[in-house]
Amino acid sequence: MYEFIAFSFKIFFAAIVGGALNYIPGKESEQRQIIETSLICIFGASILGLVNQLSGDGSNFAIGFGILAVIIGTTFISKNLNFKNRIIWFFSSTSGMIIGLGFIFQAAILIGLIYIILRNSETLLNYLDRESDQSDDNVAENISN
Repeated sequence: MYEFIAFSFKIFFAAIVGGALNYIPGKESEQRQIIETSLICIFGASILGLVNQLSGDGSNFAIGFGILAVIIGTTFISKNLNFKNRIIWFFSSTSGMIIGLGFIFQAAILIGLIYIILRNSETLLNYLDRESDQSDDNVAENISN
């Protein structure tokens, strides 16, 4: 009975984390994308959660086959998507696998990092480009002195 409660909690948390990956506050985003990433995350969590639960002794071969099944499934499902959405789906399935194995906080950190990168990509690229321009000037000044 405790395993059922733990599995239910993993699936519920996977749905929230997967949906959060495509959610943008204050902007009307496509609900279809939020539902898709949520379902992909649930897919990864359910496969790995069941394999982890059924293997009992912690067989690494069963978990490896579960990981392979999720990766192959995500690859075949997302083959017609553009690069950005495909990468989002792979991170969603990866976080689902991490949740399915029981590492919920690690998956939340991963999704948080991916969310920050996705939503601030323009700012990050501008910052990196600005830093490279400034560092070139400083090197020239240091050599001339």
